[in-house]
Amino acid sequence: MPPSSAPTARRQQRYHVTALDVGTQVIKALVVKKEAGEAIILGVGRAEQGPGELDPAAPPDLESVVEGCHAALEAAEDMAEVIPTRLVMGIGGSQVRVVTTQGSKVRGRAQERVSKRELEELVESIQRRALREAQGRLQDEATYGGEQLRLVHSSITAAKVDGQAVVDPLRFQGQKLELTVFNTFTTEQHMAAVEEIAQALDLELLETVAEPYAAARLASTPQVVEQGAVLVDIGARTTTVTLVRSGVLESARMFELGGRAFTRKLAHDLDLTLPLAESLKLRHTAGLLGGDERARVRRALGESAEVLAQGVALVLHDLAKGQPLPGQVRLFGGGSYLPEILEQLSVLRWTDYLPFLQPPRFSRLSAEELPAVHDTTGLLQGPADVTPMGLAYQAAAEIEAPPPPGPTWEEMVQRVTGLIRR
Repeated sequence: MPPSSAPTARRQQRYHVTALDVGTQVIKALVVKKEAGEAIILGVGRAEQGPGELDPAAPPDLESVVEGCHAALEAAEDMAEVIPTRLVMGIGGSQVRVVTTQGSKVRGRAQERVSKRELEELVESIQRRALREAQGRLQDEATYGGEQLRLVHSSITAAKVDGQAVVDPLRFQGQKLELTVFNTFTTEQHMAAVEEIAQALDLELLETVAEPYAAARLASTPQVVEQGAVLVDIGARTTTVTLVRSGVLESARMFELGGRAFTRKLAHDLDLTLPLAESLKLRHTAGLLGGDERARVRRALGESAEVLAQGVALVLHDLAKGQPLPGQVRLFGGGSYLPEILEQLSVLRWTDYLPFLQPPRFSRLSAEELPAVHDTTGLLQGPADVTPMGLAYQAAAEIEAPPPPGPTWEEMVQRVTGLIRR
């Protein structure tokens, strides 16, 4: 950027934040401000990961990732004409464990209002239980290498007092207090890489946000809150299934299958290099293939799409816990563009195996359907942009937020997170 623009931009930095989505295939940076309580996107920058990143077995090249982040940041800053100094980063992928845990406490003094200390103690207990569950899941996996997990993001998604849902339990009396906490854990190695990237970018890392949480919060329109939804984020390496039911973000689960698996299947079946297979896949997604070539590609991708659909079904069986599932299933992420995925999801007999009251309705979730974020650039439109927009929505919460009277939920969670880390 021209040096003359920097001083003005620096003076504005407290009113702006950058949201950074470091995807396996594309890095996206969004410059965000908040106006009248709404997240306003002023700049968008993208950087493609190098062809070498197509190999999922290769360790991440942090130097290459940082270069891509710099390129995306500079493009977003040039468009916004602002250089934020603070950063919110999304966190997701195979090294992330998301655990939604419920906990309750029977209060000895039901006539007194719930205290801050009671909430902190209950949240701490829930988080410790969630950590044990997440660590247990990691140990059950064949790829487990003895990594320890760290709590990196936490949010209270539901509270009840004597069985009644409440917005702020600090204002209520009652005998039984119940909380639902959405926790995100990742390995120490993964978190060290995130912090190293932020340091290399010379930005203050305000928060790391679970990408399933960010996307679900943004997608929770009044209709979703009322009717519930299953959100399926198909990324490059992983697919994440998130359940929103009865107005609560209940849980999310990831499994190792995404767009790169489709690329590898094409490369194997058609005897292509990975870059050529990726290009062919994108041309197919855009509807540019025809004849025998299209038929061969559909055959290969259809087999992988069937495996992915079965994976979604298995995860939903686990998340449902025998209770009815919402009927709308919304797909997003770059992998959701593949037509074979929607086709394979639609042909499964869902009501035979899962507690759907009626056959679910599958559709792609477009960024244009998300009114909580206003994109002034016009560049964020498709399903692949939902997650970075969710991060922008979370980033806006860090801007010009005057402290409300009394402790906020975020302050309580941060305080308890500090306890957990000690």
